[in-house]
Amino acid sequence: MIRPLKLLLPFATLPAIIWLLLLLANANAKANALTGEASLYNEADNVINADTETLLPYLRTTPKGKLVQFINIFCGDCRRFAPTFKDVARELYKWRSVISVYAVDCAQERNVKICRDFQILHTPTLRYFPPAYSGNGLGINIQTTMPEEIIDLLAGYLARDTDTALLHFEPLRPDSTANATIAEHRGHGHSEDYIALVLQPRGSNIGRDTILELLPYPAVAVRILDDVQIFANFGLAAHDQKLAIMDLAGNILALKALQETSQAYAASIAEFLAQMGRTPWPPLPTTRAPKISTIRNKEKLSILATVMREAPRVYRADLEQSIDTLLHIELPKAGLIEGNNLTDLRNIISVLRHNNPLNKDGQLLLTGLHDSLLTIDRLTGLEFMELVKSQEKGLGNVFKAHRYVGCIGTRPFLRGFTCSLWTLFHYLTVAAAKQPHNLEPGSVLDAVHGFVKHFFGCTDCAQHFLAMAEHNHIELVADHDAEILWLWEAHNEVNSRLAGDTTEDPEFPKIQYPSEMDCHACRNENAEWNRIEVLKYLKSIYDTKNLSSYGLPTAWVF
Repeated sequence: MIRPLKLLLPFATLPAIIWLLLLLANANAKANALTGEASLYNEADNVINADTETLLPYLRTTPKGKLVQFINIFCGDCRRFAPTFKDVARELYKWRSVISVYAVDCAQERNVKICRDFQILHTPTLRYFPPAYSGNGLGINIQTTMPEEIIDLLAGYLARDTDTALLHFEPLRPDSTANATIAEHRGHGHSEDYIALVLQPRGSNIGRDTILELLPYPAVAVRILDDVQIFANFGLAAHDQKLAIMDLAGNILALKALQETSQAYAASIAEFLAQMGRTPWPPLPTTRAPKISTIRNKEKLSILATVMREAPRVYRADLEQSIDTLLHIELPKAGLIEGNNLTDLRNIISVLRHNNPLNKDGQLLLTGLHDSLLTIDRLTGLEFMELVKSQEKGLGNVFKAHRYVGCIGTRPFLRGFTCSLWTLFHYLTVAAAKQPHNLEPGSVLDAVHGFVKHFFGCTDCAQHFLAMAEHNHIELVADHDAEILWLWEAHNEVNSRLAGDTTEDPEFPKIQYPSEMDCHACRNENAEWNRIEVLKYLKSIYDTKNLSSYGLPTAWVF
């Protein structure tokens, strides 16, 4: 979102802010060192971070069900969903003998291939994979983000897919007896000392769910009865019987539960086991891993201090990082690119070719991509990635920064790419308005619209932008100045919607840009926008000659 290029705080408060951030960074150093990059999850959440190299081996060799969440770390919906997914994963810890939980960040370049192979077009995407997954198929999409619904769906999949010799989700036969059930239990090599009997009326899942609830108790196996009369075969009065437990000598005891729920049934059985001195596996520790809540090192703290201290400006490093991410991550994640998708790909490359802020090698790269795409009728995301690599051969180091400067966040997964993308789009509208006009009015917005519609990995961002483009009539933009102002108004609309959201960086609040401090003339005495002054301000801030090279490791060559 449009970032305040200068924090609205007196300069004298800056040392205190940086001092506070340093303290927080030290306090969280251990947590930040857990991974080489920012991640929404870790093993303390019962989530394993997987990537292109590890996901398929996990899916093929883990003899359990697998729940995988594909995310883009910059995606607002992914970050909003993260606390819910953590709760689900922690709840699934008691099922760890039959299911494992993974996360794959599609915003990382190394994961482009696996996200493309699994056709991840939207994030967050939840997929279930069975224990016997061989590498064929894309898994089963879980369409809900409601915790209870996710867990219920997983229970159904596990009951269908788990080896019946491991867990008995099928009901006992009508003629089953204590001796026959114990013999079957031993015949399957079970080591449990007790067998619980649970009545599951037809149309109910209470027995299935009781099996899963009791997975942490290695001393008990659960068998389902779908007819109350079967209790009589075990020497119990069938009338109103719902729950019982027996040992392997055939001694049986009827149990009562406070409610007719799987949790209540499991609690009643657990109470009996406790009396027998049988305890469950240890639960997941209740103390969660510290959040990665501050900037990772002193270098980034120094960058933050400089950005906050300087006058408002746009940094080349952010523009470079945005284009780098587009070419190496966002665009290559596509599947088949043809027809309208190919037209939109050509459009975004054309806009970048004419107005990119890169060095000479970067300009050669984009020109080569532009010319190559004109001769191609269809290609895949993988082929586009190979095209990028082939065009990069023989060129120097096009992308030098590999970090954000003006778009740096005080937390690793805040701001970053989305901030740099907005910055790039604003830069492109201003560049297109300069003489000589290499692009027709509206070309930048058309390219942005096509990219967001067909390639942008942040689902909620894309949906909101496309709806905004429709109701703000993006198609009516008729001149370059109107194009600059349309994007400015759209960005402020997004800022208004997301102000105070959990995805907002508290040190960079989403204001109505530009602030009165940065452009007093941009508002009249009634605090209404003076569009002429706003246009002048935007053309100045995003002008190529005003870009800052701060944060780049070496001088740029043009």
